[in-house]
Amino acid sequence: MNSVPYLDIHTHRREYLPGSVSVACLSFSELSTGKTSGEFISAGIHPWWVEDYSSEEIFQLKKAILQLLKDKKLWAIGETGIDRVYPEHLDTQKELFLWHMDLAQEWGLPLIIHSVRAYSDILQMMKEHKPKTPWIFHDFRGNEIVMKDLLRIHPDCYFSFGLSLDNSLQIRELLPLIPVERLLLETDEQKHLDIHDIYLRASEALRMDVDFLKSQLWLNFKRLQVTL
Repeated sequence: MNSVPYLDIHTHRREYLPGSVSVACLSFSELSTGKTSGEFISAGIHPWWVEDYSSEEIFQLKKAILQLLKDKKLWAIGETGIDRVYPEHLDTQKELFLWHMDLAQEWGLPLIIHSVRAYSDILQMMKEHKPKTPWIFHDFRGNEIVMKDLLRIHPDCYFSFGLSLDNSLQIRELLPLIPVERLLLETDEQKHLDIHDIYLRASEALRMDVDFLKSQLWLNFKRLQVTL
């Protein structure tokens, strides 16, 4: 039996599944109260929060993230990013994304990215700022061209998939085109799929044994850690 754990690179869930390792993305309330859980933690200001919370609340979140960094509690920065579903806040989203990008560079941590209709924006920022730490595109919804463009500009990109493997034929067809050493899987906020389900769907799309997939993604995870 394969003893390599299932890796969930990005989750908002807090249930522990035996034989799995998760990177827990802190919620607004967790960041606000200083409550953390799990061995591997990420923290960032989600682009949606720009609309939901005041500038003072955002400022307090920044302070909380900086404190977590000083206390060496973070495995990654994010999720952060750009979401063009909220174009009225685009400038603020970009400012915050750059702030997170700078933190990832300063502390040598992976950056977990939320991108909706914004890959052109992110590609441009990538060209301008030339990141040196890994970028993880969570719930990647781009196509093969976008994926290759991102890797061409920043070869240390990773692409994570979750629910889309269950509900998107386009993503299932894209999955075999992703270099396997750049692949990750996640549950995000899904309640009806656990990480075992995600791996099963990915292995079917890839025509790959689940145990081999687990081993490869664990190698990817260890490679991310080596960069710290």
